[in-house]
Amino acid sequence: MWLHASLLKLLSMQCLCAWLCILFVQYVHASPLLNTDDPEITAYAHCQLETSVVASKPSATVSQFNTACQVVKGVETSLGYANTSAIANSTAWSAQIKSVLVPMQRWGLAASLSTTKNDSPVGDQRAWFLNFPSAVSLNDGHIHLYSNIGYQKVQSHDDLMRWSTAMDIGLTQNTGISLEFFNQDRQAPFTQAVIHHVFSDILSLEFSFGQRLQDFRQRWFGFGLSFTP
Repeated sequence: MWLHASLLKLLSMQCLCAWLCILFVQYVHASPLLNTDDPEITAYAHCQLETSVVASKPSATVSQFNTACQVVKGVETSLGYANTSAIANSTAWSAQIKSVLVPMQRWGLAASLSTTKNDSPVGDQRAWFLNFPSAVSLNDGHIHLYSNIGYQKVQSHDDLMRWSTAMDIGLTQNTGISLEFFNQDRQAPFTQAVIHHVFSDILSLEFSFGQRLQDFRQRWFGFGLSFTP
């Protein structure tokens, strides 16, 4: 009986590792901790570097590194890597292309296509994700409302219509808070709060807390850095 329970625990941790890797390396966006993408891209001939560490319950840590560049004018290309450390480790790689459809003024719209390859003890899995990020600027730019709607095609045929929404509120000139809701599977959605501070317009520091709604056992704390030289 004890052996059976231990095997079930190990299997659940392996599934958790795979889920966490897919969760935190789906695509590259302006925040290393938010799942909701924005409808903007990096400046032409410039790059953006992001890194984050997310500690989740129970006892799993995700380390992530992302880079996004606009080498071809009007098209942003991104690469991402994530590693989950737990009872059973898991890694994931991602690549994305993104282009602006409506430049951001009072509102904006973009489109992106990304692919993710997840390697875990429970098996390798590849996913494709077509996403349409949009945003609306309110109160002279002090409040931004972001929304994403997209379709995820998974190698295991567990396809999913994904959505996310976030509200970013400027507290001071360089400090703000983001509140986010999003789904990643067919269970209850997730919620997350992210506090971010910008230094010298090129470096931002972020802290986050999130959890799955209706399940306090799936929660995490995050720390992220974004550098745009």
